[in-house]
Amino acid sequence: MPGPLYARWVPPAKPKAQEKSESLPHPPGKTSQPTIESPEPLRQKEKSKRKSTDQPAPSPELKEDERDAAASGHTQEEQESGEKPKKLKKRKRELDVNDEIQVEEEATPKKHKAILSKFERSYQRAEAIRASGEQHYPETSKEDEPAPELHVPLPQPAPVADIPYQPTFSALPSWLATPTTIESSQTVSFEKLGIHPSFLKKLEKQGFRDALAVQSVLLPMLRPGYDQHLGDICVSARTGSGKTLAYLLPIIETLRDQAVTTLSAIIVVPTRQLVDQALKVAEELCEGTKLKVGTALGSVPFASEQKQLVKVRARYDPQRAKELHDKASRQMKSALGGRGGIFDDLAKVPKDHVPQYDSGVDILICTPGRLVEHIESTTGFLLRSVRWLVIDEADQLIAQNFQGWATALMDALHDDTPEDFMNTQERLRKQRRNLDWAPALPDRTHITKVVLSATMKKDLTKLGTLRLRRPRLVVVENDKEDQPSAPDGEVYELPSTLAEYAIPVGDGSKKPLYLLFILLRHILNLNHPMEEKTDSGSANSSSEEDSEAEPSSKADCTSALSSDRSRILVFVKSNENASRLAHLLSVLEPPLQPFVKAMTPGATTKQSQKLLRSFAAGRIKILIASDTASRGLDIPDITHVINYDMPGSIISYVHRVGRTARAGKQGQAMTLVAKNEAGWFWNQIAKGSSVKRVRGTKVVRVELKERDVTWDRKRTYQEALQQLQGAVEGNPDNTEA
Repeated sequence: MPGPLYARWVPPAKPKAQEKSESLPHPPGKTSQPTIESPEPLRQKEKSKRKSTDQPAPSPELKEDERDAAASGHTQEEQESGEKPKKLKKRKRELDVNDEIQVEEEATPKKHKAILSKFERSYQRAEAIRASGEQHYPETSKEDEPAPELHVPLPQPAPVADIPYQPTFSALPSWLATPTTIESSQTVSFEKLGIHPSFLKKLEKQGFRDALAVQSVLLPMLRPGYDQHLGDICVSARTGSGKTLAYLLPIIETLRDQAVTTLSAIIVVPTRQLVDQALKVAEELCEGTKLKVGTALGSVPFASEQKQLVKVRARYDPQRAKELHDKASRQMKSALGGRGGIFDDLAKVPKDHVPQYDSGVDILICTPGRLVEHIESTTGFLLRSVRWLVIDEADQLIAQNFQGWATALMDALHDDTPEDFMNTQERLRKQRRNLDWAPALPDRTHITKVVLSATMKKDLTKLGTLRLRRPRLVVVENDKEDQPSAPDGEVYELPSTLAEYAIPVGDGSKKPLYLLFILLRHILNLNHPMEEKTDSGSANSSSEEDSEAEPSSKADCTSALSSDRSRILVFVKSNENASRLAHLLSVLEPPLQPFVKAMTPGATTKQSQKLLRSFAAGRIKILIASDTASRGLDIPDITHVINYDMPGSIISYVHRVGRTARAGKQGQAMTLVAKNEAGWFWNQIAKGSSVKRVRGTKVVRVELKERDVTWDRKRTYQEALQQLQGAVEGNPDNTEA
């Protein structure tokens, strides 16, 4: 009977006779397959099989001969005698087992029949093996087992150390990935560079005998000769490295024998102060030549600049005059215009004459906004003869892109001249452009572009707007072993003769007093009049003696300031702060008033030039300005730069402190650091990897005691703040005791 596992599937017990009639014997060597037929047809099929064969399956316990006889349905004796075989009775045990299996098959659900069939096949296979004498599974003794072999491990190579990953490719083009580098300490005499003798005399007169590093590289590349680079040049050099002279000298030397005035060079700079600075250098180099240098900047009336840049004269050409008059008439009739530009000038010239436009300058120094205005609005302002385009402080110009100046300028340089202003050569080239022999015609003069910056960025999206052709990058740097690695790959170099200091100022509420203390004690070396009176014991003297002592002390301060050689440039974050700080210093220390000025954008060009000349000559000792003065401003002998307000970026800091320690001279940079600014300053500027300094130099921290800074200044400081508030509100007399 089945065990408890199959008990739930077994139907109620039946009589043995019924069980015998419903069960079929299974040969031991075959497996009963589960069926999916219903019980009733299965019984009929079993009855038909029982009628067809009445021979029982041979028992596995019979011998081999008996098994064969059983399989054939005859015993061995019957086969020998030839008698009719008799039916063999099935053993009761076998019948019962087969009947139970059949009952289980009928009672087993369909989902379990597959599992049961596998169990039956494995059971029958095991029974057959056991009946055959188990010779297929001989047992081996431990003595006969072979001894285990010793497996010796194969020798392994020594571990290889991890090699740091070094890419064999670069995402940058080759001219940016492998620039031409030169040491900043390298100098070459101008005479060895082959400079014309007339220019050598001018340079010696100005005190220049040797060319600096950037000049020694750019001069051969821009001057005609064997070393000339027939392509565009990008220069990355720190401030004060002589970039202005490096590009002006080869241009003026090449154009010195030019007889006809033609616009041949355009120099674009970001600020008006840089226009004045470059103009001064160019005029000194152009002395004794016929070259004319012009400027274009927003502080000059536009009409006066148009007359300076473009000269109009009448040229006899009856055929061309008739074409222009017919074109003007058609435009007037079609209401498409016909006024302005060349048509206004056409009415001013004699009959059968056409207006001829000539350039009034050979070299134009301009700001980008005003240059775009002249390209779009000045009739006859043509750039077809330009041979050099210089973009100074390119990172600022390209990043801000005033009025889309880069695209407008590139279109005017590389596109065809407007049809009304084409000369004969340009008309012939346009008519025969599609012919086979058109390349034999003289092409437009190649334009050499010189892009300079102290913080050149390798941004292809921005440099792409300049449409550079066969460019080459020149980098002026210090020793290669001192080069730090910045995360973004940009490293900004500071002058090697620069000394940097950081001065904590607490929360910044008394920053003007810290600035005044630094100016008087550490730079100008002036003692406060009250201290002098205290030290000399004159504090107890009469009021008459005090009244007599004050003028003498003020006179002493004025004479001391006049003879001092310091030039101090103070940077603030806005023009309003510059004006307020200059007023506050004048109130806190009246002797400083004649020597403190603020550079504001509201001043005219003449006023700005006059202010810069006074500062350069030493009549003004302290000049307060915003970041507009930090870009390329070249004032000789600036001894100190003070960052009154923290610069907004690392690039801004580099440009600010670069106003001093120029051309190998000594200079100092001081930064007033408040508590909320200290983290960024020390991590990014003082200790960051983006700023390159000479080995062994670092930013020095200078601690000033607050009691020394605010000594006998608290009352005067409050009065000065109230007076400043009254001046801002328009009531300078609004002061309180």
